[in-house]
Amino acid sequence: MRGWAWWIVAGLAGCSSGEDTAVKESAEDTQDGACGDVSTYDVVIRAQVERGGRAAAGVRVYLDDRAWELAELGEGTTGADGTVTFTAAGVTSVDGCWGTLLDYWIVAEDTDGATVEDDMNTELFNAIDDGSLEADVTTRPLSL
Repeated sequence: MRGWAWWIVAGLAGCSSGEDTAVKESAEDTQDGACGDVSTYDVVIRAQVERGGRAAAGVRVYLDDRAWELAELGEGTTGADGTVTFTAAGVTSVDGCWGTLLDYWIVAEDTDGATVEDDMNTELFNAIDDGSLEADVTTRPLSL
């Protein structure tokens, strides 16, 4: 067989160096890491607000959803001891995507307009994951 004909026949026959030349799907190309089921829950939230190291009464506290619904999901007002308990209705949980698609913040807003906020993703995830549906952040007071 002539030189050029040999290359054509070899190419048509699929000759290779023995290595698998098929395109392989990488882990990044699969859907294994994709987000899972979407569910909503009502979660009871307990928080503490301080001003100057003392209990802050009469402060509005709410849960702010900054990614999924873009809404306030529940609120309450601190009592004389600076604590508040309220239910956040409709907290969305997306399996496998708490750090990317969901962004929850607890916000304390005083009557003079001063605010302080803190991330709530971990506490809400844990409350849903452990089945308690309660997120207590009183050990981490919001300080105005």
